[in-house]
Amino acid sequence: MKLFKKFTSYKITKRQKLVLMAFFLTVVLVATQTVPINLRYQVMGFLGLATALLAVFSLWGELSGVKYLLLLLLPVYFVMGASLFYFLLPVRWLTRLPFAFVFGVSVYLLMLTSNIYNIAAIRTIALLRAAHAVGLLFSLVATFFLTNVLFSLHFPVYFIVPAVVFISFPLYLVGLWSYELEDFISKKVFSHALIFTLTTVEVAAVISFWPVTPINGALVVVTVMYVLLGLGQFVFYEKIKSRVVWEHVSVAFVVFIVVLIATHWNG
Repeated sequence: MKLFKKFTSYKITKRQKLVLMAFFLTVVLVATQTVPINLRYQVMGFLGLATALLAVFSLWGELSGVKYLLLLLLPVYFVMGASLFYFLLPVRWLTRLPFAFVFGVSVYLLMLTSNIYNIAAIRTIALLRAAHAVGLLFSLVATFFLTNVLFSLHFPVYFIVPAVVFISFPLYLVGLWSYELEDFISKKVFSHALIFTLTTVEVAAVISFWPVTPINGALVVVTVMYVLLGLGQFVFYEKIKSRVVWEHVSVAFVVFIVVLIATHWNG
């Protein structure tokens, strides 16, 4: 009886919730390798839904307003992107198990970042700058996974354009909102997200006509997002300088040259 009371009175901490969430999603990801091919998309749908529900469960308490949506987007996009990319890996445990381990650690770090955003919207927190860096990193990784899969399927441009909008706009919205952390999406955040999305879509549309490999195509899209979100941070903090602009543009130029050289123009 005492053991039962001790068990029922135990309160799980937020950190334990995040660990359990990461462990559960990792187990499901590994399990997708053992299910029939015709059921894998259903399992990925379950992964996305489970991520959203578990994120709400883990962050419950400080959630309010638009945070109910925005704080769930990046975890869901990352998990869906990673699960899709998982199927492009060689079908062997030696490759997929290390990927699954990194996936689990990444989910934990990503949820820690979402938790920092959640708390920083209420009170000042010293880890916010680090959270912005981690949030940018996972936005880029999620975009790379999703666009790599998209370009791998060799869809026509009229399908790629709306798909890139669906991928990039929510991530831009989350990234830019994290610089304000209001209970609503401001006009400044929304307008910048629209402009950034339009720029990204235009680049992706042009790349879709090039004979680039899916990885190189995804790398170009990710570079555009890195430049825009990186500069967006300085714009929102009103610290934009010409030196910062040239640093970001130079990165984009180097990636463009590398992709240009790596492209087989003669077919």
